[in-house]
This record gives sequence, C-alpha cells and structure tokens, in this order.
Amino acid sequence: MKKRRLRIPLSLQFLSFYILILIVPVLFLGSIIHFYLLANIKGQVMESNEKKLIQMKDILDTKLSEFHRISLQVSSQHELTPYYVNNFFDVFKAKKILNYKVGNDSIYELFYYIRGNDYLFSGDSSYSFPSFTDSYFQFENWSYEDFYQTLNESQKPFLRNPEKVRIFNGKTVNMITYGVPVPFNSKHPYGTLLFFIDEKMIQDMLKNVVNTSAGNAFILDDQYQVVAGLYHRQPELNAFIKQVNQDGADEVKSIIIDHETYYVSHVKSEFQDWSFFTLTPESELMKDVNSVKHNVLISYGIVLFIGILLIYIGMQINYKPLGNLIRRVEEKWSRVIQQHHGLEKISEVMHYSELKNQHLSKHVEKSRPVMQQHLLIRLLRGEIADYQELNALGAEIQLQLKETDYYVMLMEFHQQNILHDPMKLGEVKKWLTYLPNKEKYQIDLGDLFGTSKLVFILSGEVHHSVLNDWYIKISKESDISVTIGVGNSYRDTTQMGKSHLEAETALHYQLIKGINQIIFFSETSAENLNLNWYDRQIVDQLELCIRQRNMEQVEKIMMKITGIIQSANSNLFMAKCLMFDVSSTVMRIIQDIQPAQEKHDMLPDVLQINDFHSTEEMEEMVTKIIRNVFDIHDQAQPDLQLLDDLLTYIQDHYHEYQFSIQALAEHFSLSEAYIMRYFKKHTGETILQHLNRIRMDQTKFLLKTSDLQVKEIAMQVGYSDVSSFIRKFKQQENMTPGEFRKKYTEKNVI
Repeated sequence: MKKRRLRIPLSLQFLSFYILILIVPVLFLGSIIHFYLLANIKGQVMESNEKKLIQMKDILDTKLSEFHRISLQVSSQHELTPYYVNNFFDVFKAKKILNYKVGNDSIYELFYYIRGNDYLFSGDSSYSFPSFTDSYFQFENWSYEDFYQTLNESQKPFLRNPEKVRIFNGKTVNMITYGVPVPFNSKHPYGTLLFFIDEKMIQDMLKNVVNTSAGNAFILDDQYQVVAGLYHRQPELNAFIKQVNQDGADEVKSIIIDHETYYVSHVKSEFQDWSFFTLTPESELMKDVNSVKHNVLISYGIVLFIGILLIYIGMQINYKPLGNLIRRVEEKWSRVIQQHHGLEKISEVMHYSELKNQHLSKHVEKSRPVMQQHLLIRLLRGEIADYQELNALGAEIQLQLKETDYYVMLMEFHQQNILHDPMKLGEVKKWLTYLPNKEKYQIDLGDLFGTSKLVFILSGEVHHSVLNDWYIKISKESDISVTIGVGNSYRDTTQMGKSHLEAETALHYQLIKGINQIIFFSETSAENLNLNWYDRQIVDQLELCIRQRNMEQVEKIMMKITGIIQSANSNLFMAKCLMFDVSSTVMRIIQDIQPAQEKHDMLPDVLQINDFHSTEEMEEMVTKIIRNVFDIHDQAQPDLQLLDDLLTYIQDHYHEYQFSIQALAEHFSLSEAYIMRYFKKHTGETILQHLNRIRMDQTKFLLKTSDLQVKEIAMQVGYSDVSSFIRKFKQQENMTPGEFRKKYTEKNVI
C-alpha cells in the first residue's frame, strides 16, 4: 500500500519560514553588535559635533558680517571721510569707532586708517605708522613695508592667520587680523578698518564643540592654513593638514594619528571660505559602546519574543486574503486546475491567463496595420504637433519617423480595380524597394474617398533625377498605367498635409502634361505663382491674435484672408494652401490648449480641403474653425490675465537693449522658470521667440515705410550690435535688411 504524503498546512509553512527569518539575524547579533553600536554612536557624536560646528560657523559668519556692516557705517559718516580727518589733531573725530568696538565683544582692538595718511585712529588715540608697528603692536611676521602696502592697496577684505603680537604693555597675544576696505565693496576705497581678534576668544568657542581633551577642533582657511585651533598639537595638525591637502576636506572622514583612529566632522563656511573641523578619537566612542552593550542585548531578546508573537498574529490576519484567493481560484477555475498545492493552483491559473493574453495579442497584431494607417492619416491632417509626438503615439504599433525631412508622393492608376488586385498591388509595392529613401510609408485613401490613388510618405529631399530614373525603370518593367505627383519636402510635421496638397495639384497638371509620367510640384505653374502668392505673415498674425483672444483683430485678419481667397489674382492651389495653413494653425493651438477628446470632433478634416467647390464654402469653414477654437480656448483657460499682462509688457519694452527674462520675472514677482513655462504653454512660442518676432515685424515695417538707416532701425527695435541685428534678420528672411528694402522698393515702383 502506497504511503500517503504528509501535507503541512500552508499557513504553518509560512509561519515557520518567517520565524526562521527573524531568528537567523538574532543569532549573529552578538558578533555584530559591537560594530553596529560603534557606527550608531559614532554617527550621533559626529552629528552632534557637526551641529555645534554649524552653530559656531554661524556665529563667526555673523561677527565677520558685522565687520562689513561697520565698514558701511563708517563710510556713511562724513566726519570719518578723508575730507574731515586730515591730521593728528582730528583724532577726536574717530571717537565714534569706540561705539563699534564696545558693541562687539569679539573685537580685541579696532583701528581706522585713511589711505595716504600717516596715522591710524582708534577710539582711544591715534598712532603714526612707524610707532604703531615698532612700539605699540609688534607683529612677528608682518613687516612695516608689507603692513603699509596692505592697508593702502587692498581692494577686498583680507585675513591674517594667528600670529604672535607683542603689545606696548609687554603682553604677547596670538592675534588674528581682519581688514575691511572702506567703503565696503567699492572699486576705489579710501580707507581700511583693522579688526584685531584674540585667538583665545575663538578657542573658548571651540571648547564648547569638543567635550574631551583627547579630541581637537580647529579652523582652516581656503589654503588649509590654521586660522584658530583649540589645542596646537603640531604633529596632529601637520598630519591632518597633509591628509586634507591630499584627499580634499570633503573626503576625509577618518584619520590615523600615532596609531589612534580619529573621526572627522567638517562644516564649510561659504561666507569666508573657512573649513571647521573636529577630531574625535575612537577610544572615546568605545566608552559609550561598552556602557550600552548589555542593555542592547536584553532589548534584542525582548524584540525577538515580541517579533515572533507579531508574526503569528500577522499570519492569522494576512493569510486570510490569500486563503480566500486560493478558494476563489478553486471555485472559478476548477476545470483547468490539476495541482494540489495552493500557490501552484494560482500559478497554473496565471499561466492559463497568459496563454489567453498571447492569443489576444495575436489578434491585436493583425490590427496593427490599420492603426498605423490611422496615425499616418492624422499626420496628413496636420493633427500631429511634431515628430516626437508622432513617435510617442507610434511606439506601440511600431511606427517611428527617424529622419528630418519627408515629402508626399501620390500615385493615380488609370486601370480599373488595380488596387484590389493582389498581384498588381504587390508589384506596386515592389517598386518602392528601388527607391533609395530610408523610410517609406503607404497610405490607402481608397476606402475613405473612393479614389484609385495610393499615397506614400517618403523620407529625405526630393531629388528629381533620382525619381525620374526610378520612374523610367518601373515603366519598363510593368504595363501598369500610372501617373505620379510629388510634393515638396518639409521638416515640420504640420506641413505634411501641405505636401499632400502639392502632390494632388501636381497630379491635376496631367490634364496639361499628359498621363503616365512623374510630375513634380516644383515644375508646375502653381509653384511659380510668386506674384500672386499670399504673405505667410498674415497666418502668423492670425495665430498671435487667436492666442491673445483678440477677437476684433481676428475678424480683421479673417476679412483679409477672405479677400485674398476671393481676389481676382487668386488661384485654386493658393486658396487651398492658405486654407491648410489656417486649419493646421488652429489645430496646433488646440493641441497646445489640450482640450477634451470630444473637442476634436469640432475640427474639419484638412484632407477635405481638396473637395471645396467655392470660396464661400472655404470662408464658412474658416469662420467655424475660429469660433470653435475660441469656445475651446475659453473653456480650457478661463483666467489668462497674466498672459495679457506679459504680452503688454513685452510690447511696451521690446525696444530696450537690456530687455531680459529676469527683468520680466522680477516685474511680475515670479520665477524665471515659471514665466517661461507659462508663456510657452499659452502661446506656443518662447519669450525670446516672441520678442524676436515683434522686433523683426517692426524692422520690416520701418524698412518698407521709412528712410532710416539700418543702424538707426536696429537701435529703435532694441539691438545695440548692428552686425548681430543683420545676422538675425538674414536668418529669418533669407536676405539682408538692405536687400529686403530694395525688393519692396522695386515692388512699389512696379
């Protein structure tokens, strides 16, 4: 008889496993507790030292900043200027300095020197230069010549590290000297304030940081020279300074001196570029470790007991949802479950679900071409703002445009049902393999518009010779009757619809040139209608007025656009292109506004521009677009007062040389980042782009209507550098200001 396998309940298995996980670390606790406590207590001591250092740093920074304030106060009192203090008998005028010394206990002595004078003044007396350094304050390493030069030539505050100074009463003091020019931060100071600081004062502050005589604390300047130290143990200082110079102050966390490990705390003062350090010996830390080790072991024993108890309670609570899940799997998926273990049942169900998902993914895979077609049609409609957006939308359906330039090729077949013949259609697709273009995308518009045409989006520039050779090759290999129209190449995705219009227009010219050939839009008369073409600037003005919600100007511009379309000099292609520019501009504005999804239904299909039969129908569609975009704009952004204020400010100050985003942000009490982000979101262009466009519009107006020289125009529109102005104008207009003026002068004469 076969033995029955012992089955341990799943809850008991989990409970045993978690208790084991808890017990194993505790078994190793005894071997690591020493290092853990050392690290913990070391961190506390180091943190405490660092906080004390920060307090000390703040105090010293405050005191030094007080010295700078004293310099400003001295410079503001006319009694202490060179015009009033000229000789020895003016010493009583310097009595006011005594007030500053009394108010700051960190000042050992304070002297005021007017550059070029022979005396130093204090609150008590005045001193001639030779007697000051030879008799009253004898510096150990500061010669008379260096002293005199420093006081007369220093442009910035200077500091001399502690040095022995013998005072007239015979007393020797370790003195720190700090000099501040008067006035402070002036390019041409006329005086110098000398602050003498007794190192003992700083040492008393350092005693509050270090709690043991075995440790040390000191301050180093930016050259890692000692400014002040608690204990001047020279071997210790030399070893530490050598290590700091070698590794850098921020990298030294510990150091070994005379076989003793010291832990280092460090704080940097940005005000004076001083570094504050404390050295704490490891032996001091171990005292605290040994005192708490016993208590910690007891605490961990208690934690172990409580942990086991909590694990048991937690298992009783948390296992319940898992048990319910297993029961639900057994109830709902019993027909596919063959395992006996609870978790294996769940795994089996997940595997079954994965197979179902794979089956579903295959169906989705079959629909990928349809989704790609839909995205490419959106591209032709001008609904895609840029290639980044298109690539983001096409990531999941494997549609990525990686080149910079694209154009549209339109094939029209003159044989019935050729698009429904798999063999013929395969032959057409084979033609594309002969083209050198890196990227080729086919769009079938037959189902949408019932045409016998195929649309292709190709990467790169339009090379006439290459495409002509290609057409000759496919004509020889096939008996299919086909005429091909090719539009211009564009970098802007919103111009793909325009390239489609150009390809469609090129096809229309088969009435003139005949069928069964390739026709380039650049070779048609529509491309060469330069005298009757509309000014692209009117579309830019329309976009600006829509973004500014200036309905009055919008109506005026729309009247101009309608007039262009209905004028006697207009032509069909120009009207369609103008309508495409207006429609794609509106779509781009709506994209910036980020309306609700249902708002897209309010937009026209740009591809249907080809189907307009009258200018009245075009005008009606444009008016509808403008009204819809204002409705969406008002619903999406009800409060745009800040935008109006920004646009007004830029319009009022665009001619200033010193115009900057920083000044704009300060005027409105906002950050530069917020101003730039807000302006870009609501206008679709950066502040500098908007500023440059206003300046260029005003430049073109002045070139057309005035006789001012180019230099004068540049100054009027906010450019101080004429060469920079001409370069920017040429980048935008592809001609110099002089060529622009000549062109429009000749046009007016004609």
